[in-house]
This record gives sequence, C-alpha cells and structure tokens, in this order.
Amino acid sequence: MKDYYQMLGLTEHATAREIKQAHHQLALRLHPDRTPDPAEQALFLEVQEAYEVLGDQHNRLAYDLLRQRVRERAAAPRGPSPYDPPPAPMRPRGPGQRALWAAQLRRYVPWSKRINWLILLFCCSLALDWLLPLQEYAQEYVTSKEVVFVSVSRSNPKIAYDINTTNTRFRLRDEQSTSLRVGWPLVVWRTPLWRIVRRIKPWGREIFAPYGGGIYSSLAFWPLLLLIVASIGLLPRTSDEMRLNTAVVAAMLFIIVVFVLVKSG
Repeated sequence: MKDYYQMLGLTEHATAREIKQAHHQLALRLHPDRTPDPAEQALFLEVQEAYEVLGDQHNRLAYDLLRQRVRERAAAPRGPSPYDPPPAPMRPRGPGQRALWAAQLRRYVPWSKRINWLILLFCCSLALDWLLPLQEYAQEYVTSKEVVFVSVSRSNPKIAYDINTTNTRFRLRDEQSTSLRVGWPLVVWRTPLWRIVRRIKPWGREIFAPYGGGIYSSLAFWPLLLLIVASIGLLPRTSDEMRLNTAVVAAMLFIIVVFVLVKSG
C-alpha cells in the first residue's frame, strides 16, 4: 500500500495547510517543465496522486481507515479483523464435519421424498388426463365473451377473447372469435380430470383447438420438465443432497405448472 504521507514528507498528523504547502513545494521542484529527469517526472505524478487523496477531507478519511486496517492485519495476521465481512459458509471437509453434514441432510430426506412423490403423482394425473377420452358437451351455449390483450406491442397489438359457456371456459384468437357470439350453440370437448378444453366446434363450423393449446400442447414442456426432476429425486442411487435439491427445484416448477394449468382451464 502506498504511503502518501511519506511521499509528501509528512506525518499522518499533518494539518490540511501543511499538506497543501508540502505539495506546492514538491510540485514546483519536480514539475516536468523544470526538470528533464524521467525519475523526477514519475515522482511528480506520485506526488499529484498523494495530494488528490490527502488534499480532500473525505478521501483522506477513507485512506486513514484503510491504513488502520492494514496495520491491524500486519499486527495480527492470523486473527480476524473487525472490518472483515463474516466468512461464507463452506462445505465440510473433515470426516467429522462431513458426518455432521450428512446427518443434517438425512433429516430432510423423508420430506424431499414425499414432495417428489406427490409431484410425480401430480404429473401422472396430467398424463392420465391427457390419455383418457375427452368429455363431450354437445349442448353448450356462449354465455359471455370478454376481450383480453395477449400482446402489448404498439406496432403489432393482438387481442383474444375469453369465452364462457354453460359448463366450460376457454380462450380464442381474434380471428377465431368471429365464429362465436353470445347465445350461439357449440360443442366442447374437455379432459375428464383437470377439465382442460381441447376442442371446440361451433354450429356449422369445423372443429378447432382454443388459443395457445394450454398445458397439453405448446406449454407441455413444463410438466415434462417437472416429471424429469421429480423422477431423478426418487432414483434408488440418488444422494441425499441430490434428493433435497430436486425437491426444491420441483417445488418451484410445480408452482409454474399449476399457474399454467389454471390459465389453461
């Protein structure tokens, strides 16, 4: 660490006036216009640097605190300084520490297994819901039609419509919504367990899918990823740490999937 007081020929108790006078005298003697010596020109730059720190009250205070910290470290190199931040938690290295770490992990393994099993059953219910025959609602009527924005871009704004029928609810694109009006009849097919609308047939029109397709088409990546993470946590040779990590990740993915499921329904 540079000693700016020594560069100016002063002690750390020097006053602001003494610092200014010492800098003025050295600057006059070492200025590049007065001496062609490269060594003295380099020393002039160091004197300027020292004065920028010591000549400012706030910079000098910060510099003095830093000097004090360096002194404390030099006096007690093995002891922690009160200015040091608290040490970050480290993985156990010794045999005893590793055993303690493993014991703490084992406390959460049963809960991790329960979470992964519940999420796995949830994924199985989605798969079963997708495989089972769709429920047909042949006597549906449009009860309401609400405009929703699916894009906030000014250059290319897009809207859609939330359609409510007697027993179902789904969303249609703007161009699809022209085939449905309040009071019109239609046929709706939805899944038996989670009641996700998969197909729609307005009176006199062809069958088509609702907007986006929901969790069983364009957003199927999320439940598939959830299934993979939960399955890894239940493998026989999975470590306790991996079981805990997969349970945490699966819980976060579960929130996303439930949100998508609600929006699809």
